[in-house]
Amino acid sequence: MPRGFDVIAPYYDSLARLVFGDSIRRCQLEYLDKIPPDAQVLIIGGGTGWLLSELIKINPSCRVWYLESSMKMLDMTKARFDGVSNPKIVFIHGTEKNLQQYTEIHFDAVITNFYFDLFTSASLNLALGEIKKCFSPGVTLLVSEFVARTRWHRLLLFLMYRFFRWTCAIEARNLPDWEDQLKKNGFVQRSEATFYFGFIKSSMYTFEKA
Repeated sequence: MPRGFDVIAPYYDSLARLVFGDSIRRCQLEYLDKIPPDAQVLIIGGGTGWLLSELIKINPSCRVWYLESSMKMLDMTKARFDGVSNPKIVFIHGTEKNLQQYTEIHFDAVITNFYFDLFTSASLNLALGEIKKCFSPGVTLLVSEFVARTRWHRLLLFLMYRFFRWTCAIEARNLPDWEDQLKKNGFVQRSEATFYFGFIKSSMYTFEKA
């Protein structure tokens, strides 16, 4: 991304709470306890790191690869751990395109929260092609994302995309059909929960085919 989320990184969590209350946090925590002990977990687009802190609290034996394209977001995440090196956390500055060197790792779970909405339909399909290289059949994918079910959902999405295109220069202009894209790429939904009057959806998927 030309500017990415460095611009709003210090305010990102506060803005999310201002608009959505605690729905953003609750949706991302919904299936976190389904990740088994000693799991190897990949977080793509982790943001400011609060979710990583929660994951370590819930599942201290897991090992995490934490991928984030915003250097400022990544620095904020590292600061949550007081700058102490944690051998169970690997911080990666980049996007899904930087995952090639980790394709030999057997991940048990992959987390992508509010990541797919950054792409156009075409670029999301390419991104999923890169992400799938880290999957083997049976791996769990946890997703929290927006959905457009009603007129006010679409209106709010329109305003959000205008804001993020202006502040962060994201490429997308509207929400891609990420659910259909996941289905086409071999992911099967196992469970779902909705938040904020159905505008936010948390889902647990299993990858069924390479």
